[in-house]
Amino acid sequence: MKFRFPITFILIIINVCVFAYLRFKLGTFSEPVWTQGLLFNGAEFAPLTLGKEWPRLFTHLFLHGNLAHLFFNMYALFTAGQEVEKITGLRKFLFIYFLCGFTASLASLYFNLFAIGVGASGAIFGLFGFLLVIQLVESRRNDRPITPIIINFLIFLGVNILFARVLNADNAAHLGGLAGGVVLGISSLLNASYKTVRVEWVLIPMCGLLFSVLPKYQVTYFDFFQKILKIEDSTQALYKKPNLTNEKFLERYRGYQLAWDTALTMLHAHTYLPQELHADTFKLSRYIELNKQEGKYRILMIENESYRYLDSIEWSQQQMQPYYQLDYPLTQLRLIKQQKQDTSKLLSKQVWYNENWEEIEGQSGAYYRIGMVDSLNRWQGPLRDYYNNGEVQMKGRYENNQRHGIFIYYTNHNTYLSAGRYDKERAVGKWEHFYQNGQIKSEEYFLDDYYMKNIWDSLGSYMVKDGEGKFETWHSNGVISEVGTYKDGRKEGLWEGSHRDGTLYFEEFFSKGRLIRGRSRLLDGQTFVYDQSSLYPMPKGGNAKLVEHIKKEVEKINPKTRGRVVLAFRVSVNQTLSEFLVDKSLTPELDAKAVEIVKSGPEWLPGREHGHKAQNGWGWVTVEF
Repeated sequence: MKFRFPITFILIIINVCVFAYLRFKLGTFSEPVWTQGLLFNGAEFAPLTLGKEWPRLFTHLFLHGNLAHLFFNMYALFTAGQEVEKITGLRKFLFIYFLCGFTASLASLYFNLFAIGVGASGAIFGLFGFLLVIQLVESRRNDRPITPIIINFLIFLGVNILFARVLNADNAAHLGGLAGGVVLGISSLLNASYKTVRVEWVLIPMCGLLFSVLPKYQVTYFDFFQKILKIEDSTQALYKKPNLTNEKFLERYRGYQLAWDTALTMLHAHTYLPQELHADTFKLSRYIELNKQEGKYRILMIENESYRYLDSIEWSQQQMQPYYQLDYPLTQLRLIKQQKQDTSKLLSKQVWYNENWEEIEGQSGAYYRIGMVDSLNRWQGPLRDYYNNGEVQMKGRYENNQRHGIFIYYTNHNTYLSAGRYDKERAVGKWEHFYQNGQIKSEEYFLDDYYMKNIWDSLGSYMVKDGEGKFETWHSNGVISEVGTYKDGRKEGLWEGSHRDGTLYFEEFFSKGRLIRGRSRLLDGQTFVYDQSSLYPMPKGGNAKLVEHIKKEVEKINPKTRGRVVLAFRVSVNQTLSEFLVDKSLTPELDAKAVEIVKSGPEWLPGREHGHKAQNGWGWVTVEF
């Protein structure tokens, strides 16, 4: 079977097949995946087309934004295509179609700013422009009225402009294609036949010349913006490499500072940018300066081994917020990765605590916490604790109810109290402690072993330096409250404490930081004898009683699964057990049962400082099933 208008039908078939293929390849019409798929597969985009990817001048003609866009264009192609193909024949038709597509692109590239263009409509408008010229000329030759032709064309133009608004189409491309079609129609009048391509050949180098002289600021500005995105992506990737040494972090951060300078130089190198970009360039200049400032604080944080700079980093990030909203956020070349969605929903939660950090009912207490919890009521992600007056008490991050990451603690006078890092509830690395006047108090390290490096008095004078020295504190009346010696970063030998009246409070003997023995005496005459074990919570009646309870409860269950569950939990000064953590899991059911067994067992006595002063602490229990 021979088609009367083969090229028109072939173009329609190609457009439909390309659309179907792209939908199959991307698997979705949802944004931003679909638009990005168009961009990566040949859409018109000035920074790329005017750069090194000139074939996009033509490949965009076979891409469409959605089904309505495809249907409307293919109907218009069918309507105009068969008319033009009948007049010009196959060879001339293809010449008109693609040259009008070229002129449509030229108009779009000149008049639009960072637009992603797809669709055959520019070339199709060229076909209608060509038809308009030919029909007008033929009407005059045959002495037929031309008014109906003009009216019909104006109606066609108005309807298409209206549809262009609905479909968010590119009117610059439409008018550019139309102009190309009119010029080709007029030039065809100089030939012996409408089917001949002769004078029209001169239009190709003319279009090529116009393309070469189009302003390239979109290319250079886009390169500048991609430089910003590259630095941001590299920075984010760096945060996901916790095993890098401090030296490597410093090397990278200093490199980023130079990269930000390069980006700023690229921006300032523009001798011309349109008015539409002026607001964005101001925001981006400020954004770069704030990123440099943030990088400076990160460098200082590493060089000084101090997490206090995180507040300055946070301030810089807050200052960046107004500059995130751009009129032209050129993120199109960032690949969209289909990420696996977390099925667990996090909910916002506020909890109040008493002065011993025991959770209480109601809306008042000594402290309150605001954060996110998962379906198991475990704290997840960043959270903050506050004093009851609204001042921040702590900034940190939790992972499955465990402190994990950098934590900063504050006094109720909004000064630093301490700063350091946890690894699943275990203090690691350097921790700093401060006096209420803001003066640093001590630097201690939690590495393979504990090490107290430096201690200063409230005026900034060393008491302990590099792990060696005599530590002293005083009551407000000038009486020494505690005195002792550090050796190799740990308490060593005799440590003594006094009451405010100068009478002996305690005597404690340490060996390599471990409390060997101690004796304390209160003002009322009570005396306590203790050792290292008194510092930790213990089950009432001793471990033997707890083990017996666990054994009985496990026998009642007689579980099919065998193994052990290791639990950690907080023991408050009021003997309250809370914040249970499963350090070693067996099954979710047996983990929960292990918690029930511990809760139903003997009461727990809190750890005691100086043999008598209750303090919050952590208990550990292994339940063997």
